[in-house]
Amino acid sequence: MKRVWLLLCSLLLISFSSHATNIVLDKNFKRLQDIPFEYSLQPLTLNQAKLAPNPQWQQLADQALNLGVTDQAVWLRLQVSNTENSPLALLLSIDNPLLDKVAVYHYDGQSTLLFKEIGDALPLNNRQIKTESLLVKLVLPPNSDSKLLLRVESKNGVRVPLSLWQHDEYLKYKSKFNLMYGLLVGFILSLAITCLVLFGFSRKHYFALSGGILITLWLLLIYLYGFGYRYFHPSVPALQQVAIPTMLMLTAYLFKPLLEQLRKNINVYLHPVHNWCNRLLGISLLFIWLLPPNAMIIISLAAPTVVMFMHITAITLDIRTKRTQPLIALLTAAIVYFSALLYLISVVFNVYDFNTRGLPFVFFSFLICSLSLSFATIKHYLIERDAQVAAQQSKIAQSEAHDALLQERLALQEQARLDLEANIEERTFELQVTLRELEEKNRALEQINMEDPLTKIKNRRYFDKKLVMDLRRSRREQTPLSVIMLDIDHFKSINDTYGHLIGDQTIRAVADIIKNRLKRPLDEVVRYGGEEFVVLLPNTVLSGAIELAEQIRQAIMDTAITVANTEIKFTISAGVYSAIAEDINNPGLFTGCADQALYHAKQSGRNRVVSFPILD
Repeated sequence: MKRVWLLLCSLLLISFSSHATNIVLDKNFKRLQDIPFEYSLQPLTLNQAKLAPNPQWQQLADQALNLGVTDQAVWLRLQVSNTENSPLALLLSIDNPLLDKVAVYHYDGQSTLLFKEIGDALPLNNRQIKTESLLVKLVLPPNSDSKLLLRVESKNGVRVPLSLWQHDEYLKYKSKFNLMYGLLVGFILSLAITCLVLFGFSRKHYFALSGGILITLWLLLIYLYGFGYRYFHPSVPALQQVAIPTMLMLTAYLFKPLLEQLRKNINVYLHPVHNWCNRLLGISLLFIWLLPPNAMIIISLAAPTVVMFMHITAITLDIRTKRTQPLIALLTAAIVYFSALLYLISVVFNVYDFNTRGLPFVFFSFLICSLSLSFATIKHYLIERDAQVAAQQSKIAQSEAHDALLQERLALQEQARLDLEANIEERTFELQVTLRELEEKNRALEQINMEDPLTKIKNRRYFDKKLVMDLRRSRREQTPLSVIMLDIDHFKSINDTYGHLIGDQTIRAVADIIKNRLKRPLDEVVRYGGEEFVVLLPNTVLSGAIELAEQIRQAIMDTAITVANTEIKFTISAGVYSAIAEDINNPGLFTGCADQALYHAKQSGRNRVVSFPILD
């Protein structure tokens, strides 16, 4: 009963006392947001803050404290009562992860229960809970009135929303928040990766620029909610102070080259000013980290806002000249990002109290900006592709028309060619027939010229050519060449006694006998003249030639020609010469030597074979 009266009294004090900041909690406590507290801007020490009278403190209830950009440290004071008979564990959440330094003091009477310093200007290891949020674990003694003092320092703006949570309740809230936050941030990152992948495939620079802006928006969200400090550089808090200003300025800077890629027209009056503003913003990116924190935050918010206003003006003028969907989407993205910058300016500099936690407007502004930029670049790519397809189709149509004319011309040329070929084939056929007839006649004439008409063996003309060829082979191969010269004995008396017809029959008989005795393809018999014959025997030694000559002589001697039941016998004489040719320019050497041997055979009684050189 005593506990109930104490709770009622506490509630009455909270309701009616302008300086009462006592918060009464029990075991049913879940969470309490926008808790009332007192704050002071006086330059107090810790002992002074503990003992400072009420007039030095200002009451703040049902809203977050926002003092804008200030170099002063601010003290916060609140009192928390535990009405239970057991200790009560809870979490104090400072719902602004961008505060530089927060010192938390927990007192129970004169006893110090807790002292902790946290903030994004301090290493992550200083925190009781290694998380992106600024959390402090509190344990309220049973039936106690605890006092909390907070000393807050932040060069980037003092905005201090406080809330108290039961552990499990905070875990439920944080799980839901992280799930929603992870989905939206992951979606923005996936859009950025998509643009970069499209740049890799298409080599279109506007995809790379759009991907760059989306990456900076993603990093801004990561750093604004403390995740960059937690995961990227927990031991180097100094980077946290320059990361957000750099990303704010870089995002605004990248809008200009993206606009140059997507725009169709350039306003000649605004273009120089626009260019110089964006260049100055790019140059300031190189030196922003050298500035004091207060100047850094002012420039990082003011400069991108001015440049984004120039971007919006330039895009609007372009749209008035030629309205396209990519430019409208780009204008939407620029306006949304510009609105987010204005919202940040109003929050950081306390221009207007929106009384919001977690900067949800910035979050959803970046999401809309990311969607608009992705749509702008993809739509621009599709428009370019459609234009290229239309141009290609136009070229194809022109090419097809040109091809049709060319086909007609080729058809005419082909017809003319076919007619010409037909005429040529006809003339060629006639010429081939004429040439074939001429060749046959030449062959017949050559046969007549090379063949003896009486004996049907080769004549003297053929012999002269064949002798030169055999001489060359003999010298080249170093093989002997044999020549046999034969002459019918007493042929004149045969002609005179039996007549020329019997003489011709005798000559034919001798030619047939000689031809039948030759077995090798290269051996040749020639009618040298009248009743005289020559046998050419390549690659034949003298003994072989003499043996062949003897066989021919014997065969002729054994042959008889029957005339009017009378047998006519006749003989031949032969001269043989065999040697390896040395001078192919003197073919008469072989015939001359064989002829001398033949002459000696005639002189020595006929019907015999004599070789050269002649042996006595």
